[in-house]
Amino acid sequence: MKSLLKYILFCHCLALLISTKISAQNNTLPSFSQPHGIYDNPFQLKIECQWTDAVIRYTLDGSEPTINSSIYNGEMTISSNTIIRAKSFRPNGDSSQSVTATYLFPESILAQPNNPEGYPDTWGPYCEISGTAIADYEMDPEMTQDKTLRNKIIEGLYSLPVLSIVTDKDNFFSHDIDDVHGGIYIYTGTPVGDGTGRGWERPVSFELFGGPQHHDLYVNCGVKIHGGHGRLPEKNPKHSMRLVFKPEFGPKKLDYPIYGHDHTNEYNALIIRTAFGNAWQHWDGGNRKAAQYARDMWARSMQKKMGHPSSFGMYVHVFINGMYWGMYCLTERIDDSYCATNFGGKKSYYDIIKVEEFEGEGITVEDGDIDEWNEMLNLVKQAASSRDSYQELLGIDDEGQRKKNTSQLLDVDNFIDYMLINQYAGNTDWDQHNWYAFRNRSDGKTGFRFICWDSELIFGSVTQNVLGINHKNCPSYIFNTLMSNKAFYHKYIDRAYKHLTHGGLLTEKSVVAVWDSLYSIIASALYDESARWGDYRRDVHPYTSKGHLYTVDSDFMTERNRLLKSYFPQRADKLLAQIKEQGWWPDIEPPIFKINREDNDDIDTLIVSQDALVITGGSNIYYTTDGNDPVSWLKYNAGKRISSAKRNRQQNILNDWTEGDGYLTVKAISSDNGQWSATAERTFYIINPGYNTGINSIVGDDSVHSSAIIYDIMGRRVADDVDNLIPGIYIKNGKKIVIK
Repeated sequence: MKSLLKYILFCHCLALLISTKISAQNNTLPSFSQPHGIYDNPFQLKIECQWTDAVIRYTLDGSEPTINSSIYNGEMTISSNTIIRAKSFRPNGDSSQSVTATYLFPESILAQPNNPEGYPDTWGPYCEISGTAIADYEMDPEMTQDKTLRNKIIEGLYSLPVLSIVTDKDNFFSHDIDDVHGGIYIYTGTPVGDGTGRGWERPVSFELFGGPQHHDLYVNCGVKIHGGHGRLPEKNPKHSMRLVFKPEFGPKKLDYPIYGHDHTNEYNALIIRTAFGNAWQHWDGGNRKAAQYARDMWARSMQKKMGHPSSFGMYVHVFINGMYWGMYCLTERIDDSYCATNFGGKKSYYDIIKVEEFEGEGITVEDGDIDEWNEMLNLVKQAASSRDSYQELLGIDDEGQRKKNTSQLLDVDNFIDYMLINQYAGNTDWDQHNWYAFRNRSDGKTGFRFICWDSELIFGSVTQNVLGINHKNCPSYIFNTLMSNKAFYHKYIDRAYKHLTHGGLLTEKSVVAVWDSLYSIIASALYDESARWGDYRRDVHPYTSKGHLYTVDSDFMTERNRLLKSYFPQRADKLLAQIKEQGWWPDIEPPIFKINREDNDDIDTLIVSQDALVITGGSNIYYTTDGNDPVSWLKYNAGKRISSAKRNRQQNILNDWTEGDGYLTVKAISSDNGQWSATAERTFYIINPGYNTGINSIVGDDSVHSSAIIYDIMGRRVADDVDNLIPGIYIKNGKKIVIK
């Protein structure tokens, strides 16, 4: 016991010592009188340090200050783009860490030249064609000098947070072929060729400031080039990067709420992700015409909307040593740290699987090991013809209940929804790469879950069909193999019907809501991206673009209108037709829910005494109201109705409602000649007049249906808008709304 107490005391003293040391180090750091940010007018800058005997030395070129750097002697006038790094030096040889501040001015940004002093006019050697990449730094003067566009570009600079990377320019742009001194933007570590530069990391200062979120972050860390074929200079001059947090560069972890206080604030790494496919700088003209900069974020956002894990992202303006580098998306990296932080447990508990592009390595382990992934694949093969293997794969018995001491190896709902997202979007750059799967092997409660990743080549032709993709041991292989299993097959068509019809999450209204929410974030910033990269192919590779300048008001809006008018309105029906053509749809159609004899997807609030809820669509219909599927295939290949399923006789289902106000989920399925349809599912909020809450008179009152007045569950007027409502159920325009 005494030994334990001594150990606890030792740990406490050690923590106090470390805390005191860090605090002392922070007190020695130089401080700036003005915060980093975007400024419209010049200002005077002071630099101070609590060491009274220290000399402050600084640099303006991004390099780390040394004993030979310029001495700060008083206020400095800051009137144009300035990156300043400062460090305190004492006569006894002590020195502080360096600190960095980035000051940006719109006029300087718009005047960014193509020949910045000290930077090379060529970048890295091409890999699949001869030659060397011509450097490109400028903001296109044709756009920046246009009065209308100029104002839009300036407005766009303020619309997103700024992510500033500051470092010695040689760390990015040195032509030395050296793993210590070589420039990571020159030698990008491409997956083809000799791969020079692969794994190179360089020290940088990382700042995140401004934007609607009012970010204010500064930290020292490392950076490396990230991605696959987007590293090839001839294919893409605007590379993705990875920020890494290690003691050799700065803190071991980043502790900052990048995505808000409702999300984790600990990160080992972050991806500064550019759009490579379907972007204005891409080597292919078709990709450039399709630029929208929201496809990948749409896939990840849709996966979240469906209730599944996904990687958070945030649009930012990136600057490298004070030069505007374009619009990027700061994204969580999928690794063991991401899993442990978001889903609990230790990092060592997680297996993370992906496809590695470098040197054709194929299925690889990002973290953990591959044993249970291989076990899962083995059960998938067996499950094609074995109910027992399918149940083992899911860790359930033939009643669908979790079995004790049995691990789940596949999260089926997550997997099917993941497949439907990629099938709906017509993803043509998948799934021989561009996916992650992860699992916590320590508890066995959740099987492998799949995460959408790098979904840039989606939303092409409205008739794009990717149902035939089947890559060995990849998601498409798992899917095609399991489609031979009746239980999986019916789960798939059930979820396809749920998401693709009757106002489901992959129908037009829902899809466009996500799409437009992303557009609203980047609408102004697109003008900055266009000014930075819209001229790249015209100026650097004119033979590929025929002199075309890519702009928001022409190219971007043309593609946006195509998606809104042609793709999204038709795509759900097209995919459903493709599923039928593939032979994956039964001949019998699912039942239809009729409300007062009408098929209405918008009505989800019913009054027992007024509304009739009837199921139609076939002579043999069974339904449940207890949340269970009416038919089970886990025990019987042909399917068997469960005991709680009722035979539908086109009666008003609300006749059986004896409770007060509450939710009712109805699942219904049709049967004919041994075939079963997909399951139709609807959830309603039921109001029972026998339980007089006051809400009934409001719902039935035509005089308030066109007003914006909001009432509570007791029928009392509470507000004219939803902004200040506490969570609960309300009535607006005669319809129920739920505030979460």
